[in-house]
Amino acid sequence: MVAFTNYLGDTRIRREAEALVQRGDDVDIVCPLTPALRDRRSVAGVRIHPVMHFDYRDGAGPLRYLRRYLAFLAGASWKLLRLHLRRRYDVIHVHTMPDFLVLGALVPKLLGAKVVLDVHDLMPELYASKFGVADSHWTIRGLKAVERWCVRFADRAVAVHRPHLEALVRHGNPEQKFEILMNLPDPRMFKPRMQPPPSSAFTLVYHGMVGSRHGLDVAVRAVALARPQVPGLRLRIIGDGDYFPEITRLVQELGVVDSVRLDRGIVPIEQLLPTIAGASAGVVPILDDPFTRYMLPVKLLEYVAIGLPVIASATDTIRAYFDEEMLSLCAPGDPDELAASIIRLHRDRTYREALPTKARLFAADHNWDREKIKYYELIDSLQTAVQRTNGRARLRVPTPEMEARES
Repeated sequence: MVAFTNYLGDTRIRREAEALVQRGDDVDIVCPLTPALRDRRSVAGVRIHPVMHFDYRDGAGPLRYLRRYLAFLAGASWKLLRLHLRRRYDVIHVHTMPDFLVLGALVPKLLGAKVVLDVHDLMPELYASKFGVADSHWTIRGLKAVERWCVRFADRAVAVHRPHLEALVRHGNPEQKFEILMNLPDPRMFKPRMQPPPSSAFTLVYHGMVGSRHGLDVAVRAVALARPQVPGLRLRIIGDGDYFPEITRLVQELGVVDSVRLDRGIVPIEQLLPTIAGASAGVVPILDDPFTRYMLPVKLLEYVAIGLPVIASATDTIRAYFDEEMLSLCAPGDPDELAASIIRLHRDRTYREALPTKARLFAADHNWDREKIKYYELIDSLQTAVQRTNGRARLRVPTPEMEARES
């Protein structure tokens, strides 16, 4: 696998890699060296090959992002080639962003490896959202063209849900090239909590990326509005991103330092589980823009799996899977409505307990046990061009001796 991500904090990629290990496949991940990774080179049987250092404190901006992407592409391409020449891979699973990261698998593909492109996010919509350009802008047209080329290059491609696939098809990609694999919580980790936390404290939790599109400024403003009516109200934000300094500034500006706890850093999900399970509710206050309207945040699904009531923005994609009986839905970008949702959840215990019960209906139709089988079938659908071992496609891993020679 290849991914420009903090591997330890990326539950989707870890879930898929570890699922392959569980059935006996050998799996490598080529990824950046992040602060959380430190000197770890193997997790749950997945061998880790870092190729560059990355930290969100390095700054933002289009040119910075492009330089990071290109630097990682160069490092990952060289690493992947050296590993492949020593013991050839059968399948290379490339996770976006960026889409052109799939170029790192060019030589292995020419040598017979099959390539899966996992389109986690829509880069044209993300760029439009992040840098405020119109859909007709030449950059957006160029990003769509790159996306189409990358999908054609891959042997198979992955979309994360139906609205996401529909957007990819509107970009000009062939629907038949894709498999939908939803980003669903691993039931080994995200188990329903035995009982809710004590009612004496009311704590909201958010974990993961901290960007302007995630609406955390709205959540902070909502806490400032709601706390006079919710004694002991707390919001805990755990994560990192280029918007984290702005959230820190806003917390100080609004004078809610005693109500909002900021823990900067992406940490392994195992370390977060006690904090999440001990919260009164989860909050997913994403904005509604060209990119976020296609988001079905995995943190939302993780909160649902644990049994937290969830306050979430009523975007089109979230509404495609959840209704008002399952989540406390509020208008995106509206701190007053979010504050009203916080107050209602705090005051109405019956409502607070009913939401998780209804939300679990989602898991009846959408769960990782089913998606895992689809993922196995996707990998195994490439079997005609890969070697087989005991009836199963193998993602080969270098031996320790090979690693020593490489270093």
